[in-house]
Amino acid sequence: MMISVVLTQPREAHHLARSLAALVPAAVEGLVRDALVLGDSASEEMLAVTEAAGAEFFAHHQLADAVRTARGDWLLVMEGGARPLDGWMGEVRAFVADADGASAVFTLAGSRLGRLAHYFSRPPALRRGLLIRREEAAEAARSACHIETLARRRGSRRLAARLEPPARA
Repeated sequence: MMISVVLTQPREAHHLARSLAALVPAAVEGLVRDALVLGDSASEEMLAVTEAAGAEFFAHHQLADAVRTARGDWLLVMEGGARPLDGWMGEVRAFVADADGASAVFTLAGSRLGRLAHYFSRPPALRRGLLIRREEAAEAARSACHIETLARRRGSRRLAARLEPPARA
């Protein structure tokens, strides 16, 4: 089973490059089939990074087109600049093998918040990433649901695999 990766709103080209570089081993091993970048606009540098990686750029309002273009049965949606950490490929493979229609999120790496503090500070919906069936994402895109809204609505299982969020600086 292969996945398509959707990177949303990278701040800078080097953030995008960081995410795409982390996906290379998964592409080599046959887990990641393609990468799509969603953003409001793209600088020449961002488009150059996208093209060099063999990814495709879509404006946010083209979510339905991006999902339709995705070649994987599953989408891994992450913020631009985020990167999955060691061990994530096995976790994702195991999850998609017996997902029973569920979606999943990663465990956030480097969180310094205590358990109680975490309940009071809600990170952005995609901070933990979202692993979702392409058909479900396509349905949301047809109903004009923003991908972050979908991530907020989903009751998702948490993977042990860790995701490092993008740098905020």
